Amino acid sequence: MIWYLLYPLRGTTEPPRLSPSHPIRRAFQAHGTATARHWLLSILVTIVVSVLLCYPALFQTDSPAATGLRNLPKHVWTSTTEVEGERPADVEVRQVWVHGDYMNAIDRRVLREALYVQQALLGEGFDEAAAPAFTTQQGDEGCIATKSGQKWGFHSPLMYWNCSLRAIEEDGDLVATINSGSQRQSALNVTLRPSTVFAGKSFSKSKLRAADALVITLFDQTDSTLGAMWDARARSLAKDLSPEWAMFPHDGQMARSRLYEFRFSPMTLNDDLFLAASYLVTAAYVVWRMMQLRAVKSWFGLLITICAKMTICVIGSFTVCTFLGINLARIPRPWFPGVVFCFGLGNIFRLINVVLETPPEMPPHQRIGHAVGEVGHHSLAVAGQNLAIIYLCSRIVTPWVADFCVFAAVTLVLDLVYHLTFFVAVLSVDVQRLELLDSLERVEQSKASKAGRSERQSWLTALRQGALPFSTRFAGSVAILSIILAVNWHFFDGNGQQLSVQMVKEKIFKRQRRSREPSLWSPPPINQARTPADWLTIQDHNTARELFSFIKPNDHSFIARIYDPLLIVLKGADGRDTSLKQTSLLEGLRHFTREHAFPAALIVVFLFAGVTLLMNYLLWTGLPEGIEDEDDEEANLVVKTLPTSQSLDIVRLASSPKGHLVSISLDRSTSIWLPGRSGFVQSTLQTASTKPKLWPITACAIDESGNVLALCTDKGQIGLWSLAASRFSTLQAVGLRGQVPILFTFAIVPGTDYDTFSLLIVTPDGYLTQLETQAGMHQTKKICATPISCAKLYTCAKGILSLIFVSKAQVHILPLTGESGGTSEVVAGLDPGPPPDSNPSKIRCIEAVPSLGLIFALRDEEAEIFDFNSRVLIHAFPIGHVRAHSFRVLHSARRQCSCGAPAVHSLSVAYAEQETDHLIMQTFTLDDTTTSFMCLGKPSENETHKCQGLSQAKEAVYYVEPAGVWESTNALSVVGIRRCVQSPTPSSSASGVDYASPEPSALASALKQRAARSSTSSGLLTTLDSAFHTRHPPASPTDTENWEAWTLSATGEFRSRPLVSDSDDNVDELLADDQLFVAAPGPITRLGKKSVAVGFGNTVKILTLGKESFDGLTNGDGALDMTLGSYKSRVRRGPGRKLQ
Repeated sequence: MIWYLLYPLRGTTEPPRLSPSHPIRRAFQAHGTATARHWLLSILVTIVVSVLLCYPALFQTDSPAATGLRNLPKHVWTSTTEVEGERPADVEVRQVWVHGDYMNAIDRRVLREALYVQQALLGEGFDEAAAPAFTTQQGDEGCIATKSGQKWGFHSPLMYWNCSLRAIEEDGDLVATINSGSQRQSALNVTLRPSTVFAGKSFSKSKLRAADALVITLFDQTDSTLGAMWDARARSLAKDLSPEWAMFPHDGQMARSRLYEFRFSPMTLNDDLFLAASYLVTAAYVVWRMMQLRAVKSWFGLLITICAKMTICVIGSFTVCTFLGINLARIPRPWFPGVVFCFGLGNIFRLINVVLETPPEMPPHQRIGHAVGEVGHHSLAVAGQNLAIIYLCSRIVTPWVADFCVFAAVTLVLDLVYHLTFFVAVLSVDVQRLELLDSLERVEQSKASKAGRSERQSWLTALRQGALPFSTRFAGSVAILSIILAVNWHFFDGNGQQLSVQMVKEKIFKRQRRSREPSLWSPPPINQARTPADWLTIQDHNTARELFSFIKPNDHSFIARIYDPLLIVLKGADGRDTSLKQTSLLEGLRHFTREHAFPAALIVVFLFAGVTLLMNYLLWTGLPEGIEDEDDEEANLVVKTLPTSQSLDIVRLASSPKGHLVSISLDRSTSIWLPGRSGFVQSTLQTASTKPKLWPITACAIDESGNVLALCTDKGQIGLWSLAASRFSTLQAVGLRGQVPILFTFAIVPGTDYDTFSLLIVTPDGYLTQLETQAGMHQTKKICATPISCAKLYTCAKGILSLIFVSKAQVHILPLTGESGGTSEVVAGLDPGPPPDSNPSKIRCIEAVPSLGLIFALRDEEAEIFDFNSRVLIHAFPIGHVRAHSFRVLHSARRQCSCGAPAVHSLSVAYAEQETDHLIMQTFTLDDTTTSFMCLGKPSENETHKCQGLSQAKEAVYYVEPAGVWESTNALSVVGIRRCVQSPTPSSSASGVDYASPEPSALASALKQRAARSSTSSGLLTTLDSAFHTRHPPASPTDTENWEAWTLSATGEFRSRPLVSDSDDNVDELLADDQLFVAAPGPITRLGKKSVAVGFGNTVKILTLGKESFDGLTNGDGALDMTLGSYKSRVRRGPGRKLQ
């Protein structure tokens, strides 16, 4: 709401978005990152603070907070109001307080004197014939009772012993008698609660332990001469009082009195329905929003966190208000939780929404830090706005509701503190879970282009999703304002004051007077643990309800005239001459440590153990020990450099999914890197010195398990190196006929009797060589009479292995079995002829995607997707001029469509454009919802089962210029290295897939030009230098010598960072010297799931997105341990996540 009020000054109602360099955003981001990184410490600190806040109210029964919490009315509204002026009173209240030693009123000597005083003042009643008895020998007949028709009564602690001196003398445990009789009722049907007959009480575990004064109370409704008789007897008592006792005032006459109006109103059916509906709707909304995270454990854990946070805020606020002297005993209990609902939920969902918008490959602590920095100032501004609303409300409401406003303000502050500590810490743990990561990734992939065509959303749908400004910006403020006004409505005088604009104006601008209540009571002549004014304020709603039944049945208010009490004090009593000192905070802490340190520490231990179990539950992945999530990375794009082991440029790289890496250098050496828990273990092969000589090496490969390395020379000499045994297991020569292999890889070839682990070599002249690694035998056969331009392996789900290759623009599929026979099949649907409605250009290359059962056939400016099993065309879409062997396919997790075909939420293709240094990525998604999946089945079956396929998908196009060298990862992103330039131009476009036939003149760079035209027309074409990152100081003398690592996600999120760290100057200088000798980076290969390895001169750099795991072989910080040259920096993000 504050943004609407600031509209005349700002010109917009949107909340401000602070720049990444703004100090407020940086402070919030630093706090969020630190809290997420040290979540265990944050949770432990909040647990300790929570125990300190909640322990006094819940477990320290002798504390004011516990007493106040017990005295909260359950279902009634109560109030005590001083009445100005004269009004007829419904009852007159006179009291006598009998004091012995300080906090030692439960003593036989004090009780005997109290019985004597009671008999002197009450006698046999207040009939004209009744006379008081002055001897202590009487009083064993029991308490006097009012006769029928009399309208007076009294309430006394002596009723525990039936006003019998003999019972007092014979009682062996006075305190036990009081505690056992605390539920007894007097003749007035008023319960003998210790709070009504004692002053200055001390409790232990809800049992009375000591008291400072005995309180005898007379209620008079006669409106006759009873007051005069009381005064006369008080004068006589003052004259005949024992010399050991003193009376204040000395003559026994009390002329000062005040009028109070007591109200007692049960909650109505409308109140119950209002609260029940509010809480049910809120709870249902919270559960529904949590379940949208699509991670069962995650939303349940977050729901527990939300409930715990709100409970702690309510109880902690009550404790704080009690120690501030705020009386909350007039408001029914069910209204208090509504306050925290108003504040907490808005901050919670605002933070979760921003976390959902961050890239899923970012480490959890960075996602949390970014989200807190993004919305922290907004939460702070909303908190300030709500505090201002609460303050204004406190100026116009009744005093009791003003106390409730203080409670609301304290709750708001505590909620904000716990939101930025406890909830942020738990959310960071929850984000680490695999289920939530997958859910957030799917949400991230579903973000559609704002510039693209989208269907209009209905108003109700937008309101339900929280997309309307009202639902997201007004809810908390309107809710707290409604609660305060609803509470205040119960305390307005129905006969007088009316809420009006004039009254509100007067109350806001009028200087409020301090309450006159303390000054109206006579200053206490002695040191008292509880003054009469304080004693009156602590009487709870239960006592009020019973007094109503006696004074004014079937009514909700009565007026009482309350006189100052007579004080009977033992002369020379200990502790009565010194004034009562306020207990300091240090003394309170000492008392707490002395009396409650052990149980409080025990509660902290149990709570910490419970929270630890909850965190383990949230982080449980079901994987064996050692494969759980590691600690967070310092940055989401991490650059590490392997120790230099070769003197000349690296020209070839090979890797395995388990992190094994091989680099071949022009110095004729081969470096082998084996991953371990303490870092990479490096060894060097001098391949040029072997017998026979393995040099020059034209092809190399590592099997997926990381056991065997294959090296191939230009003469066909094959060497199989066992990585485990560190020796050559096979050295053989095969005939290459002067050809360079276009396919050089390991595979398991199924056979009739057994499967064989073989090295497969395909050469452009149409020959296939199969080398069995165990037996050492090889065979070569002709598989195609014409030259082969491209070859890929395809492994079906049943283990059937096929070789797919392109020859003379025809696609051939050759099943690979142990048998020597077999011919390739020419796929009719993929012939080079111009079938109807197809691109007449020839097929240049193919890409196999076994995980989806698809083949991508690439023509000059069109890609066709075919189903491998049925050979049916699934979809065709335009592409640019693809550079050879650069086409990559990225897709989300595979699902099954209702028709039985595979389905995915998003499908992306990335490729380098021919003759340029551009990377183009095209991403297909169905719509904005996270549950939408594109069917990859036959188009005919789509119509039958009403599936939505790629033909109904939306396409977003992104490109990076220049791109340098890059490779795709399993994190739905591509990662690369390029030279820094002054004005690169990223762009993207989004559109449907209904394309008109391209004209010949528009074929070259079609995708890039379309993206540029779209971006220029929308005003969103922005350079990478200005939109995506802030320039760092160069490591080398000129900017053109700088290199940077970059990543582009399937959703168009671009980030980059320098290859040089900002923290280690020595390493910077070393890398700067190395960069002077690097003409171009490369080669590049995928390493694991989220990393790529790049040859950079004579060194190898590892670029990692988020956290990488080579089957658990990572170090403690979740990153690769290269033992030397580890450089990290924060990524720099632009103002938008997509440029469309």
